[in-house]
Amino acid sequence: MLDPKSTEKLVEEAAKLAPEVYKDLAQPTTKVVGEIAGRSVKALLSPVRGLLWGWEKIEQLVVEGLEKRFEKIPEEKLKTPDPEIAVPLMQALSYTAQNETLREMYLNLLANSMDTSKEKDVHPSFVEIIKQMNSLDAKVFDKLTSVLGHQIMINPQISLINKGKYFVNAVPDWFVGWVVPNYDIFDVSSSLIRLSKFGLIELMHDSTVNNEDYASLENHHWLTEILQVYKVTRPESELELTSSKCSVYVNEYGKQFQRACK
Repeated sequence: MLDPKSTEKLVEEAAKLAPEVYKDLAQPTTKVVGEIAGRSVKALLSPVRGLLWGWEKIEQLVVEGLEKRFEKIPEEKLKTPDPEIAVPLMQALSYTAQNETLREMYLNLLANSMDTSKEKDVHPSFVEIIKQMNSLDAKVFDKLTSVLGHQIMINPQISLINKGKYFVNAVPDWFVGWVVPNYDIFDVSSSLIRLSKFGLIELMHDSTVNNEDYASLENHHWLTEILQVYKVTRPESELELTSSKCSVYVNEYGKQFQRACK
């Protein structure tokens, strides 16, 4: 187990790399806005000020988080983190530490950057990717990484029979047949698109996975229920649910990101 004093020294060294932004973050951020727009704006923004953590609070969180992660790592394998990782990461923690999902990803990334046996998996761009994610994105990505290889997915549409036309935004662009608690199929679809834009996954249109049950997606009750609503509200139209067989997989960059933040 790593000696606590050694951990504090590592964090102290990392802190030296950080600019004075931590002091700035602890100061009121609404002074100018408040002077212009009055007390109502200050009242609306005041909760946000409470979420901007100063260095002392971040230091405590980081020290405690790293101590737990370093229990099974030989002290000779530990190193001071590179500034291109540590500085932006700790800046980001100043306003995302309240989000447990993202906080754990940041702490894992920082810990791995300080472990000589894992640092090769860490890249500065990963800090920026986490900054752009929300809890949903992290949970969707985690679910995708739990399965090896390509996973089945469809691109569904509610179409007019024999008309070659379909309703835009009636169903999600991408449907994988599962959701994350407190989110719906449209939320998951949007998250898949974001993860693709982050460069972590590949959305493969008209790409099938052999021997997989696409019918279970095409006939899923979440989609057929939407189709039924359209049929009821548009009785004059003959409608059907059509889809393209697709797939999704976590690419090499995404696998590296997963290893670095795990």
